[in-house]
Amino acid sequence: MTPPIEAHIEAHLSCSPKEAALSFVRYLTARGLTFHRDTRNCWKDKIYYWVQHGDACICFISIGDPDEPEHRWTIWSGDCAAYETSAVRDEIRNAAWRYVNHCGSCGSCDGGREKLVFGRRFPQVCGCTFRIDNAVPADLPFLKAMVDLQLRHASMTTHGGHEA
Repeated sequence: MTPPIEAHIEAHLSCSPKEAALSFVRYLTARGLTFHRDTRNCWKDKIYYWVQHGDACICFISIGDPDEPEHRWTIWSGDCAAYETSAVRDEIRNAAWRYVNHCGSCGSCDGGREKLVFGRRFPQVCGCTFRIDNAVPADLPFLKAMVDLQLRHASMTTHGGHEA
């Protein structure tokens, strides 16, 4: 049996990153999201999780990736239309702009594309709009807003433009 994500967090993180990771996982779980460990291809020997709401992927979490030892844990967002123009607090907008995931030519997005992120255009953005490395508790407001925007968008898409 695969250990739960919390066991990997306990084993690989410490101090503020550990506190943030455990808090974020509790937040995701409280919203009914599920964690699926990806063991296919390039992820098979790594700790990589898809965080899903039904069939929709909300974000991805990697813990202790040996290819990126400087990043003890990383969160990537999904790609969501809600990130284009949603009205958000300045604190969230400014954090989002810091965390835009500029293409690093890893091969997963064919070089990135221009994206509008909360009213500002960015060139060569990866398919995963945001990337947050080594998040600490101060990053939690942005992480929670990122998830909530995707969940709200998914709910409105499912219910014909009205929140459920």
